[in-house]
Amino acid sequence: MRHYLIFILFILYSNSFAQDIYEQYPAGQTDYTGGNVQFYKDFHQVLKDKKLQPCENKKEAFSFRIVVYPDKKIKYVKSEDSESLDKNKCAFELTKEVAKYLTGWNPALVDGNKVAAVTSFWIIPHELFQELPQGYDPVNDMEMATYEGGINNFRKKVFQSIDLSRFTFNGTFRLEVTFIVEPDGKISNIQLAESSGLKAFDDMVVKGISQIRNKWTPGNIHGIPVRYRFRLPLSFKMD
Repeated sequence: MRHYLIFILFILYSNSFAQDIYEQYPAGQTDYTGGNVQFYKDFHQVLKDKKLQPCENKKEAFSFRIVVYPDKKIKYVKSEDSESLDKNKCAFELTKEVAKYLTGWNPALVDGNKVAAVTSFWIIPHELFQELPQGYDPVNDMEMATYEGGINNFRKKVFQSIDLSRFTFNGTFRLEVTFIVEPDGKISNIQLAESSGLKAFDDMVVKGISQIRNKWTPGNIHGIPVRYRFRLPLSFKMD
């Protein structure tokens, strides 16, 4: 089954003709020849060959999102988080420069046809300017965001923030929400990923989550706090 991006979610840096864009690569397919490890090797080599300059802030870390098209051309997906972009502007501009020289892009395949698809890479300039350890891939070392007392404690906070007595249901039902844990531990961009089937109930849960003030411990890569997208399934049983 095809999953298409709703184009209002993305603003591309340059115009392109209308076509379907998959929000991720199909399972088992790689976006770059040799995978992430080769991507970072090539990135590092371009930095050396072009004598590019490192970022002043050694804590910059940015998830760089691109669309890879069937002709292997790429276009950048503008970040919806302007604050994060401002804080990591050097990493972003540096990656745009390096990407001009990267040639290993692999278009996604669906039913044997090349299609446009979105992919992303974590860019940590301070590390990429150094000699890379064997098998370097920062995604493998990402530590997930955590909540004090564990995720079940957060679920408990969610249940405490809503009023089930407003609704009458029989049996078990579920919904899922996604949100971003920011580098400062706050949550943002709370969205419904799977509906319970009742909009008023969904809205109540999303609002309840937004009112939970306890901070998370942010995700990090090699000790650098990064934005972490969290997916939270919730189940409710009512007699």
